[in-house]
Amino acid sequence: MGICIGMHYKKFKPNKALEDFVECFFVWEGKAETPLDFESPPSALCALVVNYADAYEISNYKYEKSVVPKSFLGGQALKNYTLHLYGSIGMVGAALRPTALFNFYNIPMYGFTGERIAFSKIEVASANVIHLKIENAESAQERVAIIENYFLERLPSTDFATKEITQAANEIYNRKGQLNILELMGQVPMSRRTFERKFLNEVGVSPKIYAKIRRFGNTCSLMAGKRDVNLMDVLHEGGYYDQSHFIKDFKYFSGRTPKIYVKTNVELANYVNQVGIVERRLQDGN
Repeated sequence: MGICIGMHYKKFKPNKALEDFVECFFVWEGKAETPLDFESPPSALCALVVNYADAYEISNYKYEKSVVPKSFLGGQALKNYTLHLYGSIGMVGAALRPTALFNFYNIPMYGFTGERIAFSKIEVASANVIHLKIENAESAQERVAIIENYFLERLPSTDFATKEITQAANEIYNRKGQLNILELMGQVPMSRRTFERKFLNEVGVSPKIYAKIRRFGNTCSLMAGKRDVNLMDVLHEGGYYDQSHFIKDFKYFSGRTPKIYVKTNVELANYVNQVGIVERRLQDGN
């Protein structure tokens, strides 16, 4: 583990018009005097991220220390991943709800799973303009506003996501994966096969896998920043019905048992006190 200086991570609530598609905006800044490795569990969210500082790398179930594009669209993560940071850290982004990327870009999301696709490959002009604006911005609020305004401008002319899929995926997210998927599908006015096909296309994974990802990510958040937790309390609050299922999911997603994970993970929350704080945007007027 390396040495970090002045690590700051802030979250910002989105404009109400974007709430169905944007969970939050964030800014992460700091400096790594020596190489830093930060681990993250899958969040069940996608992302648009712009890096305005030094380049960094990612290792996940697909890649080992792959250089991350300066600005990218990221799909669903299926397992824990690690960011390898060097030098100055400066990135701003939007944590996007499950159907957001499909809604804005009409691109099959299963091709984004486990990937960080260069934003310039999707929208060359927008990527260049946004990156230049963010590099020249003088504050975190200015950088967030640039990305928020980009999505607000696109919103009226993009409506690719299926309403029922967006509602179902958001329901899974809001309930932290703790629901019966078959019952959920039974409430949607389409066949099970059609629902599963559309869900895979618009979210990137099946409804069942998405619920597992969301439940695991939420369970990790219950332990974030702690080295001593009551795992039985976490098990029940995380929605696991038995210990064997709890341990199985941890081994699948993180490669470790819950007991070892809580003692050894290098999540950002262990180093940044502000990670859980959401700041309200001044321009929202509330």
